[in-house]
Amino acid sequence: MTKRTLFSKVSYIDTFSYGTSHEMFNSSLILMCSMIFDKIDCRMSRSVLQAFENLISDPIPTNFAFRSLYVVKGRSRFSLMLRYLFSAFQNILFLLLSSKEAVLIYPFNNLFSLKAINFINKFLKRRILIFCHGEMEVLVEDFGKNGILHRTLSRLCWNFFLNQNFKISEGIHFCVIGDVVKENLSKVLSSNVIERFICIDHPYIFDSKLNCKTSTDGTFHIGTVGTLSKIKGLDTFVSFVSKIDSSIKDKIKISITGHVTCGISALKELDVDVSSQNESLTRRDFKERIDKLDLILFFYSGDSYKITASGAILDALFYEKPILALRNDYFEYIFRKIGDFGFLANSLEEMIDELSARIKDNENKRIDFKTLKNKLTPELISLQLLSELSRIGYLNN
Repeated sequence: MTKRTLFSKVSYIDTFSYGTSHEMFNSSLILMCSMIFDKIDCRMSRSVLQAFENLISDPIPTNFAFRSLYVVKGRSRFSLMLRYLFSAFQNILFLLLSSKEAVLIYPFNNLFSLKAINFINKFLKRRILIFCHGEMEVLVEDFGKNGILHRTLSRLCWNFFLNQNFKISEGIHFCVIGDVVKENLSKVLSSNVIERFICIDHPYIFDSKLNCKTSTDGTFHIGTVGTLSKIKGLDTFVSFVSKIDSSIKDKIKISITGHVTCGISALKELDVDVSSQNESLTRRDFKERIDKLDLILFFYSGDSYKITASGAILDALFYEKPILALRNDYFEYIFRKIGDFGFLANSLEEMIDELSARIKDNENKRIDFKTLKNKLTPELISLQLLSELSRIGYLNN
């Protein structure tokens, strides 16, 4: 376990997440903070605490203190807007109430409170670390045709990170997941802004007792896992299925495990096994469907995941399933960082050729998943976070 620094403490402030939302990253980050700091004061919803307890195999760290807060729930646009606004209010409040001895960690970058936190901290001079995720995509993607909330978030992001006349408070830094993400951001942000960014790899809590299986029915099972939408390659998936040669179609079974945003009838006409859309799959049903898979498919475009991490590829690693995917920066980075566990194609045709070759060979390449997993444990990634926090002066007492 990482050696803790002396007389240091951290306030972990998650005013946005509830339930299992971002549970893997958030829980890993909490564990890493408990390894680095003498005391971790967690302010988050009770449901997030429950998700944390369900993921970790060991007892809750002894230096962990929990304080419950309220998070607006619901999936409607109105509920989401309220969650952003109430989260922003609480982010500001907890900054005002914070101790000057503590490092403040916000695991979610709520853009509605970012400017206010920056302004207040010019006077309070706290050490603040804000983790950035998918909200940064608006810096390189055009989301102008989306709804009011997305357009508002886009403007807030642009005005903060791209405004040449705006100065970030001395005590604020941001963290992105993966050095390739920081590298791509450096092509968009000014040198004065990018120097406020640190990076670590995506930590993941792997279950050592997980019994990973594969199908034994003689059929080659392939499929996607997680939400499948147009943004995440739904149309490309349909093209892929349509182009599979008839000579191997009777040897494979294609499935989708997760929510599909549209086109379900067309998928069923292509004989794709789509999981239930009426209710969420239980953890047991979810695992049973994944256990059958010989390959997990990804159809994200080459332009996606340039400045945000993908937890989905690590889910494949968790269940010890090789992947067949279109090449993108983040997937290449993961393969380069820990080793490959599948095949990254440059085109849809190359994906189909690789699938055909695997079916004809009737075998998958043997992969040492245990060794790959050990490179992303919270224990190991906490050393990266410790090094970065020391570098920016956050662990000086």
